[in-house]
Amino acid sequence: MTSSSRTLDSLPDSEISVGLRKLDTLPEWLLAPLQAKTVRAALAEAVPEFASGAQTLKACKIKRMLLKDAGRWAGTYTLTIAGSGDETRTLALRGTFTPPHLRGAATPAAPARPLGAEGWRLALPALGLELEPEPPETDLIAMPQLTDADAARAMLEAGIRASTRAYAELRIASCQPEIISYKPGSRCTLRYRLGYAEAAPPTWPTEVIAKTYRKDSKGRNAYEGMAALWATPLASGATVTLAEPLAYIPEQKVMVQGPVAAEQSLEDLLKDALKADTPAAYAELHSYMIRAAAGLAALHQSGVQYGATISLGERWAELHDLSGKLYAAAPELRGAIDALLARLEALAAANPADAPVPTHGTFNPEQVLINGPHIGFIDFDDFCMAEPALDVGLFIAAIKDIGLNALSDEQASDAATRRARLARLDAIAEIFLAFYEKLAPISRERVALWQAWSYLRDALHFWIKVKPAEHDNGMLMLVDLLQQIGVFPPADPAEAEAEAQKARRRRSIPGTRYAAYVGALLAGIAVNAGDLAELLGDVLPLIS
Repeated sequence: MTSSSRTLDSLPDSEISVGLRKLDTLPEWLLAPLQAKTVRAALAEAVPEFASGAQTLKACKIKRMLLKDAGRWAGTYTLTIAGSGDETRTLALRGTFTPPHLRGAATPAAPARPLGAEGWRLALPALGLELEPEPPETDLIAMPQLTDADAARAMLEAGIRASTRAYAELRIASCQPEIISYKPGSRCTLRYRLGYAEAAPPTWPTEVIAKTYRKDSKGRNAYEGMAALWATPLASGATVTLAEPLAYIPEQKVMVQGPVAAEQSLEDLLKDALKADTPAAYAELHSYMIRAAAGLAALHQSGVQYGATISLGERWAELHDLSGKLYAAAPELRGAIDALLARLEALAAANPADAPVPTHGTFNPEQVLINGPHIGFIDFDDFCMAEPALDVGLFIAAIKDIGLNALSDEQASDAATRRARLARLDAIAEIFLAFYEKLAPISRERVALWQAWSYLRDALHFWIKVKPAEHDNGMLMLVDLLQQIGVFPPADPAEAEAEAQKARRRRSIPGTRYAAYVGALLAGIAVNAGDLAELLGDVLPLIS
């Protein structure tokens, strides 16, 4: 049995804690198909080409398993195979893992076809594993055009001219494509450096970003949401920089936008500050967390009305569906999150959502770019209307997830170190939230509920995505939050009371003081560290 955390051991028994303990440990039967050495030995014995010595299995690399709807997990097994000579080849196999209670009687049988040929199948009953050649990836329809310089030039020119009035006369002489990120069959992001004739206007873009998607809805939603934001004062970049939306080309499912200048992301800065662990590093990080809060508050108050409305109730329903799928695959987990979900749904009913605002949808530090004193937001694929707590809650959850996962294996194995890191991340997240709530209305109770949703989903993913090598950060963050909102008793009542006193001090400070601090940051005016401490409630406020 593999348990990555004893987070729940100190909690008193209750229907909620007893249920969550079911999720704390991965069973051996689920870990079996992830043991490369065991799978490799089984393949060496069961595959005729390996057993005869005609070919040699040199390595077996296993990509993380994922629970599918049929109560079975699927993953990719990449084999490195040597033939009679010095040459090696790789073969990707799709592995389907069946949990013990769903297995029927099976007798090992040698494959009827050559290894890797169409129709080749192999069952390894002792592991509950069935293998077959991995189906080829379905390429994105726009990839041939996007990666060919001449074809891309023509497509970009036509798309931008048709979509953006300011560039109706655009004539691109050359373009250089560069793939930034690519997930075959799902999405791809490319950067293009554009060249023009000598007489071209200086306002024409010299660099653009193109994104293509498997689903038309993703790219169209991103483009139209960005276009709506671009029509507001946010386009000036005074508070936050946004990419200029340039085109959506429906035939190829391609969205084109301008670049957002960046030296690093806020995620990078967060990791660097935690590694340095110095007052100066944290002071720099805090200043950009405040800028991010100001930028998000401005986006939420932009007045844009676009996109589907997303609710927390829909997200609770998704957790019910997700847990039901997991219970079917692992019956011993039945009821694991039911009591907690009921409690969280009751808290949500008692604390109604704020009115919907334009919402990023997946806001996290990776999507906040830093360029000198300025910040920018990217990746509006999930732009929607929702209560402001969605973006704020998911951002805070991401801060903690990034910070905990940045620990080394040695650090993460020590419970005290993990808790100290979580306390530091709580303080960083509080700076973001304290400034946001002074710049725009928000319910802290709803922010906590969106965090709870994120952490509980992570705890389920510990099983659904089978993550034995990762420490159970989802459970640690979830329990810490549940202690903060009163579902579980606080770990340290004195510390909880001290934080409550700070919150009372903050509430007594006028929002204009926070706005003035943010204004100074954005204007590049030096700010005093003591002022920030006061605004966070660490010292008694001087009410003006």
